[in-house]
Amino acid sequence: MPTTAPSVNHGCGPGVIPGRIPARSLLCIFLCLTLGAVQAAPAPPETPYIRIAKLASSLSDGEPTGALDAFDKSSKRYAAIAELIQALSAQTEVLCSIDVVEDKEADNDSADIHHLDLDWYMTLKSRADASQIESRRQRVAVTMQRITSKSGRNTVTGWRITELSPEKILAPITIR
Repeated sequence: MPTTAPSVNHGCGPGVIPGRIPARSLLCIFLCLTLGAVQAAPAPPETPYIRIAKLASSLSDGEPTGALDAFDKSSKRYAAIAELIQALSAQTEVLCSIDVVEDKEADNDSADIHHLDLDWYMTLKSRADASQIESRRQRVAVTMQRITSKSGRNTVTGWRITELSPEKILAPITIR
């Protein structure tokens, strides 16, 4: 009995209808267009909630520079807050969670100022003495403002914290 190689049709040769694109090629075209569209999609606009989430993440990751990005550098308490965050990051490992309890401007997407009531929870573990752990949970009032600034030739708009009360939520760990 003669053996013959199985017939494999790669979209050319016999069995292909002229003027018709094979299903496999259509699938490849669809995937390329879909993946290209996903990669080209612009990032969603920043919201106060995204900025607060980035702050919590930066504090938990021990990145004081990232945490300070959440604050308006021109606010009158920026230097004091920067000092607290630098000391907190240097002295402790932080696990931080911040939940928005209330946003007084939640229904107004075009508002340039948001007054937030936050439930701020942190667990602090001393870098010097691993047995020293402090938990904090406090309601914190924050005012956030949409700020436009220049970065080279680009204009950048983002949400920044302009007021924070009480600031002691960011204080370094209490040594016993």
